[in-house]
Amino acid sequence: MQSPKERLSRTSMSLAVMSVFTIFVFPVILPYIFGSVALVMAILSKGGSERFPRRSRTAAVISGIALAVNTALIVLSILYFIQILHDPELQKQFGETLYRMYGITFEELMNQLGIPYTTAM
Repeated sequence: MQSPKERLSRTSMSLAVMSVFTIFVFPVILPYIFGSVALVMAILSKGGSERFPRRSRTAAVISGIALAVNTALIVLSILYFIQILHDPELQKQFGETLYRMYGITFEELMNQLGIPYTTAM
C-alpha cells in the first residue's frame, strides 16, 4: 500500500503533466489551475523530511515551466494585439484574416469592443 506522501507525489506529477497538456489544448485558465495544484501537492508531499521525493521535485519543475510558458504566451498575445492596434499594415493583414475566418472586419470588431485604434490606410 502506498503512503500518503507517495500518493501526493504521484498526483502532483499527474497534475503537472496535465498542466503542460492544457497549454496546447485549453490555454490561459486550466494550466494555472493544474500547475498551481501540482506545486502545492509537490510541496505537501515533502512532509517532515528534509528532501523532496524525486517525483515531487520533477512535478514542481514541470508545473513551474508550464506556468511560465502559459504566462509568456498570454503576455506575447497581449503585446501582439497592442502592436496590431497601432500598426496599420498589421491591421490590414489581421483584418483580412479576421474577415476570412469570421466574416467581420477589423473596424467592426474594434467598434463592438469599444477599443480605440489608429485606422489602417
